[in-house]
Amino acid sequence: MIEKLGTPEAKFLSNPCSHMVKHLERMLSTNPGPLNIAEIGVGYGATSVEIVKQLRECDTFYFYSFQEEVDELYEDLKNLDYCKCKLVPMGNSHALYDSFCWNLGKQVIDNKEGLFDLVYLDGAHSFLYTGLATALLKQLIRQDGYIIFDDLNWSYGSSYNRNPEVYPEILEQYTQEQVDTKQIQMVVDAFMENDDQWTRTKLTDRRVVYQKKPKEKPSLLSKIFKR
Repeated sequence: MIEKLGTPEAKFLSNPCSHMVKHLERMLSTNPGPLNIAEIGVGYGATSVEIVKQLRECDTFYFYSFQEEVDELYEDLKNLDYCKCKLVPMGNSHALYDSFCWNLGKQVIDNKEGLFDLVYLDGAHSFLYTGLATALLKQLIRQDGYIIFDDLNWSYGSSYNRNPEVYPEILEQYTQEQVDTKQIQMVVDAFMENDDQWTRTKLTDRRVVYQKKPKEKPSLLSKIFKR
């Protein structure tokens, strides 16, 4: 998979997310580890490669996409000389109602105290899938952990390969309003902006990062009244 980076086929997916790379670098500089990092939507592996360059033996990298894509990426990453971290491919089928959300749902059930320290969410660009993924990730991200949303300004109407002129079938799947709407921005507005458990740091017009606030320690007075 990663051999396609830089080719015409991967023209729009060959550059890693610089904000994810820099954010991870800062986290590693202050956390002795271990850290659990996740990427949802792998493209051709541009960001994945940069993630495993930084991660240590004690860290774990989870990556989500279709089964054949994560399998191929897993083989590519494990054969890189500098890849030291544990790799966990999380694949889903092409069944109509299967997606990375199913795997995230199972992980919510199995990880009551949270799982991830940093998540880069760049998967399906629809409110349907990204909205559900966000609701699940809000439970999976640990206290003080982060989630980065990409493509806030993306829409099906502006997509180079999913706009109605290139892909007329899109109008059978979505209404014209949905085609025109920036659905990732809608997810952020619906699930993140009004949640006081999260702190927002706007990165660019395209990306935004949220940090899960630490739990407040109970005051001495509240401890007394609990007795």
